[in-house]
Amino acid sequence: MAQAGQLILAALIGLLIGAALGLVLWRFWLARRETREIRAQQVHIIESLDVLCRAVEQKQVELSEASIRISALLDCLPDSIEPKVDLAAIHQFAETCQQFDRGEQRQELTPRARFQQDSRRWQLEEDQDEVVNQAARRLAKVLPTWRSGLGV
Repeated sequence: MAQAGQLILAALIGLLIGAALGLVLWRFWLARRETREIRAQQVHIIESLDVLCRAVEQKQVELSEASIRISALLDCLPDSIEPKVDLAAIHQFAETCQQFDRGEQRQELTPRARFQQDSRRWQLEEDQDEVVNQAARRLAKVLPTWRSGLGV
């Protein structure tokens, strides 16, 4: 009888060890999967930034729209990304453009109010064209390094 108790105790200990190891492996697998998903998101962000930089260079997108989108995408990347590059002009211009109505709010404006906002925005775009374009070129140059830093 004592031997049967010891055998049952050994079996329970074996089950607990197996369950603990299984839990550790499961958590490791989840962490690894999460890391892969984050890396995939970052790669997608870098690809989107690349497309936007080319669109800015080729004047295929309004500078205000590109700046808002680029700024938002950059905010999604980790602060640890290297090398650092001066993109303050893009962030500042995007912040300035937040004053203009977008989406449904813009649709609710009268045609005159919409034109007035457009005129102010176009003037700002003209004033900031060179510095924002320079920042977009700096960003475009660093994107391949960022991409390779992610192991892609």
